[in-house]
Amino acid sequence: MSKALDWISDLLFPNRCPFCDCFIPWNTVVCESCRSDIVFTDCCPKCGHSECECRYGDLEFDGCISVAEYAGKCREAILSLKHGYGFNAAKFLTPRLSEKLKEQGFAQTGSIITAVPMTYKRKNPTGYNQSEYIAKLLSKSLGLPTDFGLLGKRSSSPAQHELSAAERREAAKQAYFAKKGCKRAEGKTVILCDDIITTGSTLSECARILKSCGAATVYCAVLTETKRGPEGGNENVRA
Repeated sequence: MSKALDWISDLLFPNRCPFCDCFIPWNTVVCESCRSDIVFTDCCPKCGHSECECRYGDLEFDGCISVAEYAGKCREAILSLKHGYGFNAAKFLTPRLSEKLKEQGFAQTGSIITAVPMTYKRKNPTGYNQSEYIAKLLSKSLGLPTDFGLLGKRSSSPAQHELSAAERREAAKQAYFAKKGCKRAEGKTVILCDDIITTGSTLSECARILKSCGAATVYCAVLTETKRGPEGGNENVRA
């Protein structure tokens, strides 16, 4: 049934490669030319970066996995996922993310999957939260349930991509909060999903909140990682 719906959808909205925007067959998610151009990375399983950044400070999460560099065509694909219904980027990268989570032992029986929350104002233009979409794909792959009623985000929080590392940490502390359902994480391993990790401030604050609600362990799962800029942020990241 799902394949039939994909085929019908392709007649109305032709399938495009998320990395170069060219038309591709309905049953593929990336063109062959771009497939070889994506830079997959081996990250530090603690901080989630290919060049370990654990030295920058204490992290509240217990581990983090990322799978590709946020650069070039991959950067454009993630921006398309954020702003233009470019779901193929997540469909292409998430299976690798799933495998790496299993390799590290992060995807444990009884775990729950959640996502970095988004305010209604930020979600409204597209109608979805890309981090929740990633979480749903992981849920299907790993056979673990999702729960998006654990964390919330205040609408007055500034965009993280405009801030330095120190400003990101402070802004994250003000931005996120525990929802009433957060106690459902008590005693459990939580896999926290997002599309990009830069300084880790957002993921770290969300992990801190989940642990304050009783989560035993918090692992982060992100599609891409980016390097810190001169002040700890990254000028290549925009939301």
